[in-house]
Amino acid sequence: MSHTAHVGPVERLRFTSLVERHEAILFDAYGVLVSAAGALPGAAEAIAHLVARRQRFLVVTNDASRSPERASRRFLRLGIPVQPEHVLSSGMLIAPALEEHAMHGRRVVVLGTGDSAAYARQAGAIVVDPDPADPADAVVIADEGGFETLGTLDATLSMILSAVERGRAPVLLLANPDLVYPSANGTFGLTAGSLAGMVERALALLLGSGAPRFEVLGKPAVRHFETALEMVGTRQAVMLGDTLHTDIAGAHGVGIASAIVLTGVTTAAQAQGAGAHAPTYLLDDLRF
Repeated sequence: MSHTAHVGPVERLRFTSLVERHEAILFDAYGVLVSAAGALPGAAEAIAHLVARRQRFLVVTNDASRSPERASRRFLRLGIPVQPEHVLSSGMLIAPALEEHAMHGRRVVVLGTGDSAAYARQAGAIVVDPDPADPADAVVIADEGGFETLGTLDATLSMILSAVERGRAPVLLLANPDLVYPSANGTFGLTAGSLAGMVERALALLLGSGAPRFEVLGKPAVRHFETALEMVGTRQAVMLGDTLHTDIAGAHGVGIASAIVLTGVTTAAQAQGAGAHAPTYLLDDLRF
């Protein structure tokens, strides 16, 4: 059964009721299971409940800064029983995307952490620093951390412009298109998507309508969701997220149900007022 755009008030329910309706549960990480301050209410119990039921689940996250193993260790430290096989990050899509663009043995700039760069090396790419005098073949923006932000962005922008002037615009990939993430005590931080947006706007200003743009790998990209559905082995799934334009839009894009969890960036009023872009369900949190 596929799910079309929601019409009418969004149904508000508890996590245990939602679980009974779907074969597999897809979770966003930040804003649903965790924040920068730690585990969110009910997250550990919700995952333990699915493990006990032997129900299929997957953490589908735009966090491209950690390997599945490193992500799992963080979840486990917070008491959330997520194993590496339960993680599908947007970073895991970097290597397949670079392979599609024939980047084996070619030079790639990766803005992100060491784990972000490791994803590119899995495709046989050579990870280099941005150099306007010797432009790389591709740029991957994976995370907002792991590098000196303004100086690296300046060098990356200049390198892309230099490459375009030479007639060989680099491949541009955006692993994490999120604009913000929920931090602690109602505060927020900028993420990789915001950095990519800055670069794109600068390129458009300087190059006009023909400026290169980033290819999005993470949510809401169909690639991310179809990979998740293949991993859980069913389309009778529901995506639990905190963001309308990534989690909910991506679920709509592949025809599955979705739920906004009100522990992240989206309010109940925003979810209810989203019209054709509204989620199927609304959850206050993951508590039973």
